[in-house]
Amino acid sequence: MGVLMHLSDLHFGAHDPRVCAAVHALARRLDVALVVVSGDLTQRATARQFDAAHHFIAGLPALRTLVLPGNHDLPLFAWWERLGHAYRRYARWWGDDLEPVCDAGGFFVVGVNTTRPWRHQRGSLSRAQIDAVAQRLATGPRDRWRIVVTHHPLVARHAGDAEHRPHRAAEAVKRWRDAGAALLLSGHAHEPGLSEVLPGLWTAHAGTAVSVRLRAQAPNSLITLEDREGQRCLTRWDFDPSEGAFVPHPGGPLPM
Repeated sequence: MGVLMHLSDLHFGAHDPRVCAAVHALARRLDVALVVVSGDLTQRATARQFDAAHHFIAGLPALRTLVLPGNHDLPLFAWWERLGHAYRRYARWWGDDLEPVCDAGGFFVVGVNTTRPWRHQRGSLSRAQIDAVAQRLATGPRDRWRIVVTHHPLVARHAGDAEHRPHRAAEAVKRWRDAGAALLLSGHAHEPGLSEVLPGLWTAHAGTAVSVRLRAQAPNSLITLEDREGQRCLTRWDFDPSEGAFVPHPGGPLPM
């Protein structure tokens, strides 16, 4: 099994070039096989911001990438584009598949689009999406680490975080765990965290990877997943301004 790097909430247009360089340096050091980016590539979905985000992601030394849109990747002020063409700007760089699936490096990752053109912030899940993901997980390779990635977090870390969950999140969590999911990846709230939410099902919330839009006293952060001597581990990495680099969170790798 290789190393998966989970990034979220890049917000190009409100990004820090020094932190961007540190992400690239860490990816080179860890020999990353797969990069997963769970949305909000841009701050305001402009062509220049999408181009900068694409340049950053394409430059990461990884064999494969899986990218999802976030609510910031839909035009906010050009409301007319939301009427049938909400994802046109995003698709110019990332294609029309808004729910990609990737099997690489020992990971089987299923992407789910929780954004909606008629919502500016909160996400949603349809029952058709929940069923489709459950089917993909159930028929996915049994020897892979089966993972679901969304922009909006499916699990609230605290009471104030509940509003970030998409509609039908509780139903999705149970169905997908029963279908074989071992891990849920998400972003949106800019507040990192790792936890086991149900027996056998973990969640990893990435903070903002490279944006200056920091919240909740949390630094720029990202998540990695890897196999260490036969033990699957999650690691949270925080940017240390004094070192100009990402360093492991004091909690260390979290065995799964």
